[in-house]
Amino acid sequence: MQALARRAAAPVFALAMFSSAALIFVLQPLFARMVTPLLGGSPAVWNTSMAFFQAALLVGYVYAHLLARLKDIRVQAAIHAGVLVLAWTVLPLHVTNAMGPPNSFHPALWLLGVLTLSAGAPFAAASATAPLLQSWYARTGRADAHDPYYLYAASNLGSFVGLLGYPILIEPLLGAHAQSLAWASGYVLVAGMILLSGATAIAAHGDAPKAETHTGEAPSWKKRLYWMAADAIPSALVLGVTLHILTDVASAPMIWVIPLALYLVTFILAFLRNNERLEKATLFVHPIAMALLVTSYYSTRNWVGSISGIMAGFFFSALVCHLALSRSRPSADRLTEFYLFTSLGGVVGGAFAAFLAPVIFNNVYEYPLALAAACLFRPRVSFSMPRLSDASVAAAAMAAVLAIVLNVRPPVTGALIMGALGAVAVVIAAGWGDDNRPPFARYAFLGVAAVHALLVIWVAFHIETYFVTRTAADGVQRLELLQPWTLLLLASSFLVLTFAVHGTVQRRLNNNRVGDFAYGAAIPSLIFLVLLALIGSSLDATKMIIAGLFFCCAAILLNFGRPIMMAAAILISFFIIFLDEAMGSRVITQERSFFGVLRTRVIEDPADPHAPPLRILMHGTTIHGAQLAAPLFSRQPLTYYNPHTALGEAIVAGLAASDNAHLALIGLGSGSTACLMTPHDHLTIFEIDPAVVRLSAMPGGDFTYVTQCQPRADIRLGDARLQIANEPDDSYNVIVVDAFTSDAIPAHLLTREAVALYLRKATPDGIVILHLSNRNLALVSEAARVARDLHVPTLYRLSDRVNMPYTGMFGGLPASVMIVARSPQTLSWLRLQSSDWRVVPAPPGAGWSDDYINMSRALLEGLDGAENCRISPYIEGCDRFLTPEEQRAARPAATVSPSPALRAPRPAP
Repeated sequence: MQALARRAAAPVFALAMFSSAALIFVLQPLFARMVTPLLGGSPAVWNTSMAFFQAALLVGYVYAHLLARLKDIRVQAAIHAGVLVLAWTVLPLHVTNAMGPPNSFHPALWLLGVLTLSAGAPFAAASATAPLLQSWYARTGRADAHDPYYLYAASNLGSFVGLLGYPILIEPLLGAHAQSLAWASGYVLVAGMILLSGATAIAAHGDAPKAETHTGEAPSWKKRLYWMAADAIPSALVLGVTLHILTDVASAPMIWVIPLALYLVTFILAFLRNNERLEKATLFVHPIAMALLVTSYYSTRNWVGSISGIMAGFFFSALVCHLALSRSRPSADRLTEFYLFTSLGGVVGGAFAAFLAPVIFNNVYEYPLALAAACLFRPRVSFSMPRLSDASVAAAAMAAVLAIVLNVRPPVTGALIMGALGAVAVVIAAGWGDDNRPPFARYAFLGVAAVHALLVIWVAFHIETYFVTRTAADGVQRLELLQPWTLLLLASSFLVLTFAVHGTVQRRLNNNRVGDFAYGAAIPSLIFLVLLALIGSSLDATKMIIAGLFFCCAAILLNFGRPIMMAAAILISFFIIFLDEAMGSRVITQERSFFGVLRTRVIEDPADPHAPPLRILMHGTTIHGAQLAAPLFSRQPLTYYNPHTALGEAIVAGLAASDNAHLALIGLGSGSTACLMTPHDHLTIFEIDPAVVRLSAMPGGDFTYVTQCQPRADIRLGDARLQIANEPDDSYNVIVVDAFTSDAIPAHLLTREAVALYLRKATPDGIVILHLSNRNLALVSEAARVARDLHVPTLYRLSDRVNMPYTGMFGGLPASVMIVARSPQTLSWLRLQSSDWRVVPAPPGAGWSDDYINMSRALLEGLDGAENCRISPYIEGCDRFLTPEEQRAARPAATVSPSPALRAPRPAP
């Protein structure tokens, strides 16, 4: 019996660990999917859930660690069976009502309470399986019992399968209630397999219980802290990269699982046997991936390329940490302690990213900090050209100085200021450089450097004399350096640059690093001067920032063997990126909440002192409204809400149908909609983020649309769908759905049940306006499918940009808008000025519902051009997406005719 049990132990244990891991990693997106609509679809819901599940995992590991200290495996198995039964009593999964309704002021605490009461017990009980079963396996007497780490790989493989299986198979095929019942059934089966594993271990062990003994030396506290740190960094990284992606796409399981799946892959790879070659390859590719990550922030037009670069940097950073963790693993009898401290590290990293970082940072700074910290787990190796490594870091630091200068000075002036600083660095390098030049060459270099420094400083202080203002073809006035000085500056810069580059490739003699850093600081400054001489005023800020990031990438690549220097180069890169986000404007407010990062930017025109300042509300990377901060212009709606855009036109036409219209605004933004209304209209605002309300609807806020035009507006704080469900039916003449978190969408606001709810709350002749502008997702197609399933009529329009004085590109932004009504007569009565409102035919496929949200379809149709063809069917190449019937239906609707005039927004008194 004992021999049979030992032979069966490997497949039984592996299958039990595989299935239990798959079960708990299905639970994570399943329950987060249940609770996300209750908090407005915020990306932070998933991050908070991840941090909770890491804490529950720690509870399971602590329990397994204490249980494994009992000598008798039979006692351990009996206790664990009781725990599994107790956890089963809270099933099937459901969102508990014990915590009351969602709390917008403390959403994270509310969510943690719901997770604890609804899913904490079964998750913790199941998560104890991996360390406990591996501990049992180590005492089966098998030949490989001393090193059961490959079972850890089986556990992680199960996690990977469960995680990907949920968005690919479970979510599309089963509704929320069916998913809950299926998970409860799976829990019973897995519990049975765990108990079978316990029985196998008892039989394989024999009749006499054997006391567990520690053959290896007890790990020091330094080693334990190292385990914690090696798992804390990837844990913080996975939350940081997830938040970045969710902010610009959507909070949905299909998007959630990608970073977490990559995280699990790194664990599986790191704990493979004989992974020496993998480690060498990882250490080689990691700097390249980090350089790609830095450059990916300027791939905004190629979303797939940008996300791929970010994912590559995250993947190899996590793999570096997990390989370091694998190298330091203890002997098999210290398994549960190892798991305990790695799990504790995961909790610390997750808690820092999910709870502490949003409190202490007003932007997502924890992500670059974690990327830099991951570099510290790289081994230090020697490099044959240390001077070049030092110089590259100094060049990156100089690029950061450039970013600071460009935030306060124009590019031409910035290049000259940098040139002056670089000229000083050249003199330092010439006088204190550590090289083997003969004295004559050294003094010659010093003389040339001094002459160059004097020349640059002289030109920098006499811009009015040596620069002339010319008007370019685009009408913009630019400074041009006069020809004799152009040639002189070019010659001196190129000559000194040659000396500096030559100095960085020399062998170091006496470890004097001052000259090396001076060389590095001088090189980018000299290059900017050469570019200024060659292309003149065409040297804009974007080109200079990209060149600065090139030096940062070079520093990352050249410091692969110096972890601290590589980490510094990464931090410098992100410093430049964050500064570049605010370039050309002044940030007067920036705060971070559970629902995202809000900032108010002010753009001023120094060339026109009469131009009013323009305030812009940014939520993440997306514009949520703008306002001219001057009494004469402050009531004019801008961006998407300009009355000549599709959104503004639809709102004004809907309000015109009633003398005392009642409008429900789902998503406040800057509050521009308020100034499309008359004093007789009434506004009710549904907003989940208290920070947005403070900025846009309260006295003293950055935006005054609401306080000026609708001072008696009602504000309902909380998830809009939950709040509007409490309103009486037939209450609103117009309902505007414009709730976005950055460019992500709360998908539960666009489901069949949600749109049906809006139509029920609208008056019989009222309209629902869906603002569907999005960079990545095919929301127009999804809205058309929902309308088709509800058998309700729609009209759609995509408006162009509207130009206005003093507003730059923000006067009127292109708006993608769909109007939904109960009957076609309501749409035909609307006084719409534009004649290009039309019906968008619904493509094949089921519409979104509360049980079914196909986010992958929306993303793929948005990326491959199908969405663009449906809303603009006459562009080249659309034949492959549209049938002839769809192309005919895409023509403007004949029932919609232009109205005599738009109702103008209320004028200022």
